[in-house]
Order: sequence, then structure tokens, then C-alpha cells
Amino acid sequence: MKKIQGFSLLEMIGVMAVMAILAGALAPSVFQLIEEGYQTAEEQSLAAIAESLQKAIVRDKRIPTTVLADWSDAVSQYASLPPARITTNDKNFTRRLYADPMFFTASNQNFPGYTQTSGLASVPFSPRLMVVSNLAGGVTANLNTHDRFADVWEQNAGALLVEDDVLMIERINLAPLFVRVLLNNANTAQAGFALESGAENAVSAASGGVDGARTVYVLRGTQIGLTSAPFPGGATQRRLIAQQDLSLRYQMVGASWTWEG
Repeated sequence: MKKIQGFSLLEMIGVMAVMAILAGALAPSVFQLIEEGYQTAEEQSLAAIAESLQKAIVRDKRIPTTVLADWSDAVSQYASLPPARITTNDKNFTRRLYADPMFFTASNQNFPGYTQTSGLASVPFSPRLMVVSNLAGGVTANLNTHDRFADVWEQNAGALLVEDDVLMIERINLAPLFVRVLLNNANTAQAGFALESGAENAVSAASGGVDGARTVYVLRGTQIGLTSAPFPGGATQRRLIAQQDLSLRYQMVGASWTWEG
């Protein structure tokens, strides 16, 4: 009979020792690849969240507050991500939305959100948002002043949040989403306008040969209805979509609105 050859105990120990050495050498690389996968996925998720948030703002004519349930709900209407993937990252840490405290004016205030009704009388001062995610822990920094917000946005020395491979910041500048609409009235009676399906607003009457005027800043894509004198209750003469800055004038001759982009 042939004698069956096998491994000796020493040979098995030697093989296991080699495998242990290889595993020890490869483990850091494997873990690094896994972490890089988390980082890449989080970058893509933050970009998708930012894009969906801007879609929500333009289509709904509303900027949500920084309360998690509010802004995540707005994003969920236009995102391909499930709700859980909007509110938390793959490490199960909550993402956070920050708004510049000088979003509307040159004074610090708690961002109240914004729902467009009659438009803004002045251009937003610093309409910036940041979505922040930390793959190593929660995000708790209090960016309650413009300077603190700007330091993080620009990554200045002393910033309360320092961007790196695990703490990621998606910056959203909403300035391009606002357009200026200049309304002039050459008639001696008030004319009007309405945004979307909202209430009619007055444009002052001309006086002493000087046009009445009103300037409003609206979100890009806003539908504007132009109503004839007298205000209120004039007939809607035209409707147009504000995709860029517009200058509109209600003329005395022919009592009609004209405009130029």
C-alpha cells in the first residue's frame, strides 16, 4: 500500500504564519479602500442633495429653513435618494444644513427660510447655504454669525469646521437663482403685477412726469402677471417668465406693458 503523504505540524504552522503576515500587510490597504469608498459615495450624495435642493427652491419658490425635517423634506421631493440617505450619511451620522446669517441683509439673524409672495425689495446680501457631513461623528458647530459662516466657507484659519477626507462641505451659492425685475409705470393711475398665482401688488402711479417705479427680486423661473390700471382689479394683460433680469414699463399710450430683457 502507498503511504499517504500529509503536512507536518511545522509546515502547517509555517503556512499559517505566512498567511498572517500577508493579512497584516494587506489589511491597512483594504481598510483604506473601504474608507475611500465611503468618501466617494458621500461626495456624490452631497452633490445630489445640493442639486435637488436647488431644484426644490426654483420649482416651489421656497427656501426651506435649516431644520432637518424641513430641508430634507424639500430635497426628498426631487431627489433619487431615499429619505434615510438624505438625513444621514453611510456612517449613520446626521448631515446638517447651514445658512449664512447675513443671507438677506447685512446683519446677523437666525435664517427664517423664505416663501416667495411679492418678491424681495433688495437683492439678498449673502444667499449661501452649506450641507455638511462628517463620516467620523456628528456636526455640532454653531455658525451663528456671518464671520463664522464665511470662515468655514472659505476655510480660513480658525474655522470651526475644517474640511478634510471625512468632514465634507457642499457649498451652495443661491445668488444666480435671483433675478431683478424693474417695474416702471408711466400712467397716472397705479398698475399692478402678481407673482405666480399670488396676490396683486401695486406699481406706483407716475407723478410730475416721473414714472412710478418698483424693483423686486424674484427666483428664476417665476411667472409674472402684469395687470393694467387701475389697481387693484385691473385686467391681466400679459404673463411672462423671469429667466433673467427684466425691465418692464406700463405706458400711457395704448395703456399697455412693454418690456426688454
